[in-house]
Amino acid sequence: MAILALAAVGTVTAVQVASEDVPAEGQVDSDYTATVTLGELYQNPDYTSWTLRGETELQDVTWTVTTTDTDTGNQIDSQSFDGQSFNYSNIDAEANDANQVTVEVTGTVPDVENFSYAEEETFVVAELTQVREGGTSNEIATKTSHHYTEGSKEAREAIASAEDAIDQAESAGGDVSAAQENYDTAVAFYNEGSFDNAVSQAENAVSKAENAEQAAESAESRNQLLLYGGAAIVVLLVVGGGFYWYRQQQDDYSRLG
Repeated sequence: MAILALAAVGTVTAVQVASEDVPAEGQVDSDYTATVTLGELYQNPDYTSWTLRGETELQDVTWTVTTTDTDTGNQIDSQSFDGQSFNYSNIDAEANDANQVTVEVTGTVPDVENFSYAEEETFVVAELTQVREGGTSNEIATKTSHHYTEGSKEAREAIASAEDAIDQAESAGGDVSAAQENYDTAVAFYNEGSFDNAVSQAENAVSKAENAEQAAESAESRNQLLLYGGAAIVVLLVVGGGFYWYRQQQDDYSRLG
């Protein structure tokens, strides 16, 4: 799945995220829309009139900022902004009854600058900041999302499957050294952006891991058969020895008679 980050700076009187709809991931160059709703706008007594600043790494961006009075359900204001940042200054406890702000950002998912399998590639969907006149500010929230290409998604899924296969084979007692080597090579190819090679190496890792698991299971089955066979031989020897002793006793009794 996709990664979402929330950072709030300040005290308990800071602006709060009331709700959000932020997709966990998006394909590069595809359309993307996210919504964040803010409440507790004036809980900090030093911020009864302030500006909301927004920034994003989306491309071809449009922001829509809507303020609402939740007590009556009335919309107070709605403004749209183009570009990767905006400043909305109509948040004032004395000027209007707005006590909730909804921010919608729409754009296209940006390119991935550096691929890394260990840490999912992310971009900033919306960084929202409370700014007071004079320049002081509090970060309200930073929302991020995973972005990918068709090739990187296929490679990531293949590598994840290889990882699961290796773990399963190792749990079965298999020798996964050969599979692990292919896995490491697949990750290296992924980080280089060579996704076809990454998929090929990951598939090899899966195949070798499955073979290692089967070999371990076969060896365990043989060991169990040998164990059971040895136990059966012991039982036969005991029974045979007991029968031989019994016959000897009967023969001795007959001769005495």
